[in-house]
Amino acid sequence: MARASIAMDIIEEHPRKHGHGEEDSHPLIKYYKATTLIPDKPHLMHQLLDKQPAAWASVQISSGILSFGLGVVFAAVFGIGELLLTLFRVPLLTGIMFLGAGFLSNLLYKNPGLLQVCIYSNVLCLVMASVGTILLAVDFATQDKDTLYYKVEIVVLCVTLLDMLVSAVLIFFMHAEKRNLEKGSSD
Repeated sequence: MARASIAMDIIEEHPRKHGHGEEDSHPLIKYYKATTLIPDKPHLMHQLLDKQPAAWASVQISSGILSFGLGVVFAAVFGIGELLLTLFRVPLLTGIMFLGAGFLSNLLYKNPGLLQVCIYSNVLCLVMASVGTILLAVDFATQDKDTLYYKVEIVVLCVTLLDMLVSAVLIFFMHAEKRNLEKGSSD
């Protein structure tokens, strides 16, 4: 059963308004109206959840699926020794990592204790995508610009840069929320 301690004003309705005589001086009906509203206590990670990390995580998941799919195409079509990208399976690894980090970031609303794990997973994804970008740059330097390899690597580079951008934004938001939580608990 809910209970509240709210100050209320009494609004009295006089019987004259209903056509009764002057003989009854007591009001017949009393209305109670709250005079002050008490705001709800904000959610544990209110500032972070206002920035919609679930939307960012959904973009991270979809780009992870795209990266994984491109990795499968690279592994199936191109030889393993032709490119550093296929040799180290960078799109496959980054796709799987971004899928995991995106799912963790989506679960953040239900489980606020996952904040630290989400930060670490996104940092790991950012580092892995940076290594993949370096390997892509080396492959760009060794490839001819008119080949199919080069064109597909541009798509992989765009997806990897999107993944890096989303991870960087999520890391920034989550780290700011972690600082706010630590500052709030020390006060």
